Amino acid sequence: MGTRTLIDIHDDLKLLITAISGFGEGEEGFQICERFALSQIKHHRYLSVNSHAVKKEIEELVQKFLIQGKYHVAKEFQELVDSFLTSFDYERHPQYDIQWALLSLLLNLANETSRSESSFHGQQSRDQNVTISSEEDKSEEIDWAQYLKEGQEEFFCDYKSDSDSEFSDDENDGQLSLPLQKQQGAPCDKLNATILSSSIQVSNTSGSKSIPLNIVSRNWLSKNVQNTWWNELEWHRYKVESEFQSAHFHGNWNKHTSKNANTIGTISEYQVCREILWMFHCQSPMTLFKKVSDTRLSIQDVSIPSLTSVALKSILLSYCEYFEMMQKIEEFATNLSKLIGNSTNCHGPPLTFEAYISAVQKEVFLIKHELVHFEMKFLKQDNQQTLLSLSRDLKVYLDRIKMIFEIHSDVIEEWEASSNWDSASKLLSNLYFRMLNSHNCESVNLCASLYLSSLCVYLNIVDKWLTEGRLEDWRDEFIIFKSSETVDCTSQEDEKTIEGFRSRDIDPLCLKDPMMKVLLSKVFQMGRSVEFLVTLDRISDLWDLMNHENVIKKSLNEELRKEISREKLRYEDLDFRDSMESEPSKSIQISTFPLQESDIENNIMQQVSATHNPFLTKAFDSFISPNTDSDSVDAKVTDLNHYSNRVMKLLADTSIESFSKSNTVLPWQRIFKNSFSKALDSKFSGASKLVKDILVREYKLEEQLHLMRSVYMMENSHIMNKFCKLIFTEIESNGMWNNSYFVTCLLEEILSHEWPDWSSHWSITVTNIRTTKVLEAVKSINLHYAVGWPMNILLNKVSLAKYNKIFRFEVKLKWALWTLNTLRFSDLEGTGAKDMVQHFHIRRLESLRFWLLHAIGSIHSYLSGQILQSLGDTLTKSLADSESLEAIVRVHSEYLDNVLEHCLQTENFEDLTLTIYKLLEMCGEIRERWNSDQLVFMGKALDQLENDYVKYHTYLALGLHNAVQHKDADYLTGLSSAFNCSMPST
Repeated sequence: MGTRTLIDIHDDLKLLITAISGFGEGEEGFQICERFALSQIKHHRYLSVNSHAVKKEIEELVQKFLIQGKYHVAKEFQELVDSFLTSFDYERHPQYDIQWALLSLLLNLANETSRSESSFHGQQSRDQNVTISSEEDKSEEIDWAQYLKEGQEEFFCDYKSDSDSEFSDDENDGQLSLPLQKQQGAPCDKLNATILSSSIQVSNTSGSKSIPLNIVSRNWLSKNVQNTWWNELEWHRYKVESEFQSAHFHGNWNKHTSKNANTIGTISEYQVCREILWMFHCQSPMTLFKKVSDTRLSIQDVSIPSLTSVALKSILLSYCEYFEMMQKIEEFATNLSKLIGNSTNCHGPPLTFEAYISAVQKEVFLIKHELVHFEMKFLKQDNQQTLLSLSRDLKVYLDRIKMIFEIHSDVIEEWEASSNWDSASKLLSNLYFRMLNSHNCESVNLCASLYLSSLCVYLNIVDKWLTEGRLEDWRDEFIIFKSSETVDCTSQEDEKTIEGFRSRDIDPLCLKDPMMKVLLSKVFQMGRSVEFLVTLDRISDLWDLMNHENVIKKSLNEELRKEISREKLRYEDLDFRDSMESEPSKSIQISTFPLQESDIENNIMQQVSATHNPFLTKAFDSFISPNTDSDSVDAKVTDLNHYSNRVMKLLADTSIESFSKSNTVLPWQRIFKNSFSKALDSKFSGASKLVKDILVREYKLEEQLHLMRSVYMMENSHIMNKFCKLIFTEIESNGMWNNSYFVTCLLEEILSHEWPDWSSHWSITVTNIRTTKVLEAVKSINLHYAVGWPMNILLNKVSLAKYNKIFRFEVKLKWALWTLNTLRFSDLEGTGAKDMVQHFHIRRLESLRFWLLHAIGSIHSYLSGQILQSLGDTLTKSLADSESLEAIVRVHSEYLDNVLEHCLQTENFEDLTLTIYKLLEMCGEIRERWNSDQLVFMGKALDQLENDYVKYHTYLALGLHNAVQHKDADYLTGLSSAFNCSMPST
């Protein structure tokens, strides 16, 4: 098989997999299907397609359509097959019998051809001479009389109404199913006899055998039983038998005010109430309501006898607003389901929106369910129900619908214009802040319920990620995503590409959400720890640890709801709570409140009781325990048992309805945050501890970081001093210092005496530069530490660059001190006699040397003792307290930043650093003049050196003082005192 053919087949396979499965190329399922299909194509050993079998299958399928009476389908199918076979010269195609292979594939992929139903409704009327030939072939006729009599006694006798006719409770696809009409004043037996005689007459009518039975039945129903008054609204009049004139107000109003011949029909008030109740379930055109547009409803020209049409319209229009709200919510759910099934959208809408709209629909369903019970009571007419009483009873449901719609409109605004993660995170944050800013208890608890339902998608993603190490975000809606990143290492062979995690660019509103902050901090840290274990193939150790610690094997969603129920107990107004706190029982110990909180509440109760203020006592009524007799021990035990049962019931009830139907406003912000943190810690805190144990025990984290401080920052100065003296000598003697291999061997030999296991990890690179000045040569030296994964997460290129910056600064200070300490007084005295001027110059040079020793020695002592040693101890303590990989990385990074700042190697102290470098350069100038032969002509040079030193010293003293005073650099207090207390004078 040629290469080009394989490429074409591969491309077609991708399109076929996408069309059949709906997977995108980046998904795991797509890759599995692709590997399977390619293996089947490349290595198949199947025979060629049997063209005769395909022809026979096509003929059988055509015959099937003909038997079912689908003649046009059979004809069109045969024409399509013939057109396909003649559309291309398949004989010249390199693939033999490809046309039959394609037809076989299409037949195998065809859907529901075997489930096609026969439709004989139109076929029965084709032959008008169809008759029943024999009694055996005659189909069983329906006994319509007996069928219609079934249940009629219960319907007509139990529920009596003053209305002329009644609506049916059934609905079919938004259309009314019209009920039987009860003839006023006619007894049930008379009606039954009429129906029976009519059915017998119809069944015995001559010539009825040539007419389909269903048409005969429908005609009989429309003439004998079916109500048709809504088709006659323009002239229909509902007869009212009442002596009160107000019951005939519509007729009297039209009689005296109507100026034209147009009249408006009237129906009963009972029928109006029934249709209002129906509209809550199906917002479609009916008798009273009509559609003006897709989302707007209006009222028909109809009225009731006791009201004018204008008055009835004003009443019914107030309901249209709520019907439109329910319709918009249903349209949103419908549009969302269309987006889910849209094949052009690979990812689809966020699953968070699916969970949200499911919770909203559940709330709407609860309202509809309660309205069904309300309608059943309304049907019985036990109490006199009117349009006004209906409006009063429905107010609570209307308010609930309006509340749901306002929340819905607020949280889904412009969601389709945003990316999935942006819209999902904004939905959760909007629900969260809506919950905090709502003005009443019902709205707060409803938002809390919707928020918890919508959050379950994020919780499932987190649960799968932290349990199995797989971040399964199929809709790209989670605020953390996986990306491949290359870990920086010191050598190319140590570089490792791993799956990293990053946070998405979300809306600023979400960044203020406390729950989002927990996801971005705690979950992100735990996720990196789990990914670390997966990369090391140590995820099984985490499962063993969880089993050993008896971690509950529940989903994070269930665990969170349990924690929320426990947190709710701290704020719910439970019975017997005060008695439990004031008089605890020793035999039954039930405590859901911390000791400190109970002490505070007891203190409040005592103070309120001592004030004898009735208004204050009333305000704190729920906190003060009632005065009860405590003589009966049995009564207390009963109360405690009742309290215990209630607590256990509340802990067991974690449903969404329990959160939305609470009667009190709870501090949901604190409840959600505390519960989420506790649920995460109880399930997944072991991952972070396991990662730290692996780094400390197996990868010697603390030892390696101590090695970094000992070498780069020269904490073990006796070792690095040897290296510094050797490198100083090599540079100044113009030796092989710029040979990286030579310098690396020199460093390795020195380090091997103290750290033989780690000496081979060190290397030095030197840029190609020729100089004998140490200050210039040090700039081209880079010290490297070869470390593999996972320690390169901490010791990456950025960290090593900071270490090298500190190392070079330390080396320069070491060189300055080494230079000054190597200057001997005997070199200035010489062998010859000196005059007074030469003695004076010698003393001035010695004074400059002491000044520089004091200045540079103060800086070196400040760094080596006060800063590097103390910060190193702080790092050791912080690492011991860290409980996650993220915390270890953060502590190490903060340590390096603090060291750079304390060593004056940041931009804020750039002017001070330049001044220190001027002092270091002055050390070289002093050494050049440290010679007895140059004392005669040194007067002006000494004046310049002394003036420069005084200037630099003064500038450092003032700069350090200002840094302490204005930059809050308290750590520079000691160094500032060293320069300010020893100000030189010329």
